[in-house]
Amino acid sequence: MEPKEIKEYLESNDIGQVKDALYFLFDYKTYDSSIVKLVVDLVTSSNRGVQSLAIDCLKSLPDEFRELASAYLVKLIESDNIEYRNIASDILSKYGDVCYDYLKPYLHHPIADVRQFALDIWGNIASKKDWNIVRNLLNDSNKNVVISAIIALGNIKVNEVVNELISKYMEDDEYKPFVLNSLGKIGGENAREFILDVINNSDELLLQLAAIDSVSYLESSEELFDTLLAKLPNVPKQVQPYFLKAICNICRKTHLSRKLPDEMRQIARDALKENDIEIRKAALLALGDSYDILDVDSLIYELIRFDSENMEMIFSNIIHNSSVDVFSDFIEKLTYQKDNGEIFSALIEFFFREWDVMSEDKKVLLISLILNLSEELPETVLFDFCDWFAYREPVNFKTIAKGIYDSSSYFRKAKIEDIASKYELF
Repeated sequence: MEPKEIKEYLESNDIGQVKDALYFLFDYKTYDSSIVKLVVDLVTSSNRGVQSLAIDCLKSLPDEFRELASAYLVKLIESDNIEYRNIASDILSKYGDVCYDYLKPYLHHPIADVRQFALDIWGNIASKKDWNIVRNLLNDSNKNVVISAIIALGNIKVNEVVNELISKYMEDDEYKPFVLNSLGKIGGENAREFILDVINNSDELLLQLAAIDSVSYLESSEELFDTLLAKLPNVPKQVQPYFLKAICNICRKTHLSRKLPDEMRQIARDALKENDIEIRKAALLALGDSYDILDVDSLIYELIRFDSENMEMIFSNIIHNSSVDVFSDFIEKLTYQKDNGEIFSALIEFFFREWDVMSEDKKVLLISLILNLSEELPETVLFDFCDWFAYREPVNFKTIAKGIYDSSSYFRKAKIEDIASKYELF
C-alpha cells in the first residue's frame, strides 16, 4: 500500500478501509508526517476498534516519528475527556525524553488539573532532564500538583531533594505518605534515617504502614533486617503483617536465609490469615523450610485458598523438610477438613511427582496413614493412593495393610479387608 492510498483509507468514511490502513501501518510502518497526524486523530475515534488500532500503531511508532506524534498527542492533556487524557499519558510515557519539550509548557498551565496530569506523565517517564522544573512544583498553589511533584521526584530519584521532601512532610499531613514513598525510592542515609525514625516514633497507624512499605525500596542490608526484626514483636498487632513483608523483602534482596525465632512464629501464623497474597508469601518464608506442629493449622488454612505457588511451597516443606510428627499431623488434619478432595488431589499429584526423592520413613508413614484413615477419606482419594502404593510400593503396601488388619477393630478390619481384596494383598 502506497502512502497516498494509506492517507485515503485513513480519511475514509468506510471503517473497514480505515482498519485496513491501520493494520498495514502496524505491520509495515510506512509513515510520513501527514500519516502520523491522521493516526493521532484516530485515537479519539468513536469506533473502539479503530481507536484501539490507532493506539497500537502509535505505541509501536518508529523512533524518528515519535517527536512529531508527541507534538499532537500532548494537546489531549487539556481534553475534558479523561479517557483521551489517559490514552495520551499511556503513549507518551512510552516515548520517554522525546516528548518532554512538548510536555513542558503544560507544567505551567493555568489549570491545576492539566499541570498535575502533565506532571504525572513526566513522573512516569522518570527522566532527570530539567528535573528542577519538577522541584519548583513542590511549591505549587494546588495540593494535588504538589503531591504529583513529590511522587515524580521519587520516580526520578533525585538525591538533592531529600531535605526538601522532608520539609514537605512536616508541612502537611496529606503529603506524608507520598513523601515516605519517594524517600524510599531515592534512598541514601538521610532518607533511611528519616523513614526509620517514623517507624520508631510515629503513633499513626497509616504513617507506620507507609513507612514500612517504603522500606522495600531502600538498599537492604543485614543491619536493616536486624533493626526491623527487633521491632517486630513490639509494633501494633495490625501492623505486624506489613512489617513481616518488609523483613522478608530484605531477605530476598540480600539473599539472606533467615527464619523467625520460635517466640515470633505466631506472628507469621497470624499473617497467613491476611488477604494480601504478598503478606502470606512473606509469612511462609518467615516460617522457614521446616515446620512445627503448631504451624499445621495455619498452613491448612492457607491451602484452602488454593494459591498454586504457596501450595507447592507448603507441600515441599512438609514432605521433604519437616519431621515425621509434623507430616503425620498434617495428613490427619487435612483428612478431617470439610471438602478436602481438591486439596488431596493436588497433594496426590505432588506425591506422585516427588516419590523418588521422598525419604523411606515418609513413604512408609504415608501408606500407614492412608490405610488407618481409609474410613474417613473420600473413595476417589483413597483408591488413587492405593493404586499408587500397589504400583510403586507393593511389598510395603502388603506388609502395612496386614499389620493394620491384624491390630484393627471389627469395623476397621472390614475396610482393610475390602482394600486387601481389591489389590490381592492377602
